[in-house]
Amino acid sequence: MRAFQIENTKTFMNALLASEQFDSFLTQEAAVTTFNTFHIDGRIVRDFFDSGEETSSDFSLWKDIRPICFQLIKGKKPPVSFRAVLQAPRGLIDEIAADDECETAANLISSLVLNIRYDHGKLICVTGCSFTTFIMDKSAERVWDDYIGKFLMPFSPLT
Repeated sequence: MRAFQIENTKTFMNALLASEQFDSFLTQEAAVTTFNTFHIDGRIVRDFFDSGEETSSDFSLWKDIRPICFQLIKGKKPPVSFRAVLQAPRGLIDEIAADDECETAANLISSLVLNIRYDHGKLICVTGCSFTTFIMDKSAERVWDDYIGKFLMPFSPLT
């Protein structure tokens, strides 16, 4: 787990809400506080879909949630707070596990997440990992932290 304080909040929020940069991530949850607090549970409700519209993931893609969050946030005033928990898609988990520095098998990695928290002008991103069982090896966490550090580099993160 690693925390990154984002220096360029405006550029980061623009990338998150108005570009496709984060679109491949899955959305576990999001919350926007403006004049009210709006909670979004990213878990897909399968009963909503017709039988031919099956989805392989348990969570919605950020690209489907992003316009809703953008609509809630846009305006002259910044939100009081915003938070989102984004999860790496399975393909990225496989990529992290295949890295030479990672000694953890892909099937042992349950999720790799990026927690994004904006509160009163301060923006912090925190990485996280969960596994299907208890393991002592921390290599997957280190590779994920490094990946996110590089991913966030355009926003001048400070560790």
